[in-house]
Amino acid sequence: MTWPASVPRGVSRCLDMGEGSVCNALRHVHYGDVSMMKWKVLAAAGAIFGLVGTGWGISAQQSQSRVFELRMYKTVDGKRAELSNRFRDHTSAMFAEVGMENIGYFNAETGPDTENAFVYILGYPSLEARDEMWRELGQNQEFQRLIVAVEQSDAPLVDTIDARMLVPTNYSVLR
Repeated sequence: MTWPASVPRGVSRCLDMGEGSVCNALRHVHYGDVSMMKWKVLAAAGAIFGLVGTGWGISAQQSQSRVFELRMYKTVDGKRAELSNRFRDHTSAMFAEVGMENIGYFNAETGPDTENAFVYILGYPSLEARDEMWRELGQNQEFQRLIVAVEQSDAPLVDTIDARMLVPTNYSVLR
């Protein structure tokens, strides 16, 4: 059934289908208001999807938490204090210059070979960032002179290095 264009606003264009019908519910709605209602519904849906999408983005970002590197050094006999001093005076500042986060430096008190054990933890935004930071550090002339040259000389401070990458669990405060 086609309705003439002359039907005034507010007059129902539905056939009376009884109480509770959609047409009956729309009987008192102006068609201009229906159009406005569509825009409101679309705007609300857009806002909801936007918030949900933002939440998913933040959640994904948080799930890709920063990473940590646990580095355990076995020093040459009697060189732990000298290595610790080098980290205090030079190395930790060089790490910070390239963006590495100095989490902590430790002398082992228990376990095998504690008198030669030096341990530290670094933090990074990601594994990719870690690789880039180490590349940048390797190009630093002061790092080459103070650390690399000493370790490649006849009088190194470090005997062995055990390095492990750590990813925090989803309940860790370090995420």
